[in-house]
Amino acid sequence: MKTTINFRALTYVLLIALIGSYLLCIVGDLLFGWTMYQAWAPLLPGFTWPLTIGGFLIGLLWLVGYSLYAAALIAFPYNYFVQRENHA
Repeated sequence: MKTTINFRALTYVLLIALIGSYLLCIVGDLLFGWTMYQAWAPLLPGFTWPLTIGGFLIGLLWLVGYSLYAAALIAFPYNYFVQRENHA
């Protein structure tokens, strides 16, 4: 019997991974002159460079939304098909 994916747990995992990447890129931009902000700016409307507190927080809010969206795209269809297979 196949198990289902816990939506909340998957959301947390994705959020941790995205926030970790976000913070690593910002620190790299500030300390080493990387230009990763160019990758984040189109993905996170409201995120601005040079970095501001408001832009940083808006970026975090977008990451929460993306985590929820990605978890829904993965968990719900997977769980649906697993339950169909288990009942067949």
